[in-house]
Amino acid sequence: CLEDLTFDLPNGYIMGLIGENGAGKTSLLNLILGLYQPDSGLVQVFGKKYKDEECSIRNAIGYVLADEDLFTAGMKLVENAAMYGKYYKNYNEHIFADYCMKFSLDLNRKWNSLSKGEKLKFQFAFALSHDSKLLILDEPTANFDPQFREQFLHAVTDFVKDGERSVILATHQLQDLDQIADYVTLMH
Repeated sequence: CLEDLTFDLPNGYIMGLIGENGAGKTSLLNLILGLYQPDSGLVQVFGKKYKDEECSIRNAIGYVLADEDLFTAGMKLVENAAMYGKYYKNYNEHIFADYCMKFSLDLNRKWNSLSKGEKLKFQFAFALSHDSKLLILDEPTANFDPQFREQFLHAVTDFVKDGERSVILATHQLQDLDQIADYVTLMH
């Protein structure tokens, strides 16, 4: 149960979200994503309420959810991206393909043939391909090899360089936050 939780994340910043297991980090992220509805209170993203502007909010958020199987199992990566990309106004298949190449993902592989780390790389490439203004990242780095972890952290810091985009990164990997976070929010 989350109670009396209020925070603002300015544009251009990375916020680390930490706390013990069961503290509510994933529940908070699911509220921000509009996947959960609050029993009371109000969730605003970009100063907007989901009930008023759900489509524009969802268009502006990219996400990586470590414990979710978000894409269609028997489809190739390129097919998954095309199918789900049509729901985002600014989805760009060329940007997606470029990130997949950078992340060493074969677009012709099927989703269900990927390792957990590769699935997270795919989610990250997809999240970066539709001009998101906010990235929500729930425990992605725990499944990355050390070489890709560095590439991931660099991509996250590049994402906010324009001063218009922000990131919420929930993690237990405090060394990652030491490298990139502007703010750290502790949930207890």
